[in-house]
Amino acid sequence: MLTTNPAKNLPSKSGRTETVRVRLTTLEKEDLAKRATEAGEKTVSDYLRKRAFNSVYIIPAINESVCAELRKMGTHLYQMTRFIEKAVQAGQIPTQSLEVLQKFSKTLGEYHQELRGKIVSEPPT
Repeated sequence: MLTTNPAKNLPSKSGRTETVRVRLTTLEKEDLAKRATEAGEKTVSDYLRKRAFNSVYIIPAINESVCAELRKMGTHLYQMTRFIEKAVQAGQIPTQSLEVLQKFSKTLGEYHQELRGKIVSEPPT
């Protein structure tokens, strides 16, 4: 919601005359203030302005160990898929492979949850 400056549209020193209002929870507001302080900004407004209008995107560092594990899992999944596709094309029903794939899917889900925790808790290497 855009509103005009309550000071009767008198330009401020910065020339800014418009206001943007945002509703936040108490926790969101505290988190925003903390982020602004950690970013070295004097005010939350400065922090938000910088985040909104900064055209340089910060790309987070990649956790190489997580990336390597995901690469291995992707390769394994690709090999299993190719095997099953070939078996189906040959008219065979790969029941054993289906069971292995189901087990792999379950393991993959568990590992995904574990990796999500690592991504959040471990600093990138």
